[in-house]
Amino acid sequence: MKSLSSERKTSAFLVRPEEKDDKENEIEYLYQDLKIGVIMPAYNEEKNIARTLSQFPSNISKNFDIIVIDDGSKDRTILEAQKYNVIIIQHRKNKGNGAAIQTGLEFLRQNDYDIGVIVDADGQHQPKDINKFIDPIYYGGVDFVIGNRFEFYYNMSVVKKLLSRAMSVFYTILLQKRVSDPTMGYRALSKKVIRNLSFESEYSITQEMLFKIIPNYTFHEVATKIYEREYGESFISIKTYLKKTIFSVIKFYLFPKFKKIFNRVLNRLDVQKVNHLMRT
Repeated sequence: MKSLSSERKTSAFLVRPEEKDDKENEIEYLYQDLKIGVIMPAYNEEKNIARTLSQFPSNISKNFDIIVIDDGSKDRTILEAQKYNVIIIQHRKNKGNGAAIQTGLEFLRQNDYDIGVIVDADGQHQPKDINKFIDPIYYGGVDFVIGNRFEFYYNMSVVKKLLSRAMSVFYTILLQKRVSDPTMGYRALSKKVIRNLSFESEYSITQEMLFKIIPNYTFHEVATKIYEREYGESFISIKTYLKKTIFSVIKFYLFPKFKKIFNRVLNRLDVQKVNHLMRT
């Protein structure tokens, strides 16, 4: 077992067989030597994570890693994850889903992965759909892929469904690109995005990604079916989510725009001062 460490003060354990058996060597991989990393944030998911991990296809790539970010779980999440061929990075205390994804992205960046895919540990995201997220990047040169659950029937309350539709319209107007399912966490990023961008949200990183990636990089949506959790409940409340969304819009959309305008005004004033001095 090999120990790893990072600047985020986490501990990691690499659990992987020393040698591949003959059957694995004979597998025809979909992406052969492409280095693909799955980031899987997990917080108290001992009842869900094993089922999720067991459903990943075995023919993705020779260099395919699942990186489970245990975000300070108080249950047996780590013990369940260690039963599978995964990399585990542990936060000593709960920091939030966004912080877990940041840790995962930093690991991908440091280890030079070609593509990163973010998948929830609770079983709602279907691992068998992972090629839908990889294909647009590998074959189409796309930089950012987001799933769209609304192409299929999804058992969601009327209030949440209306809110999701409203959020879609809001982000589509704001970003000038159609975003059908802006709250969807199942997404993939190219090496370019992983290398060039950093994120800071410990909670609303899904929104921060929209503002930082979509205006400047190629973007694609894929239809993916979402299933209900078998165990546990989502910790996200509508009230909290709306507050975080408003904060994200102000911090990652409005503030950068005001900053650009302010800098342009200052530059013009400086030019005017220089011109005035040259005339005197």
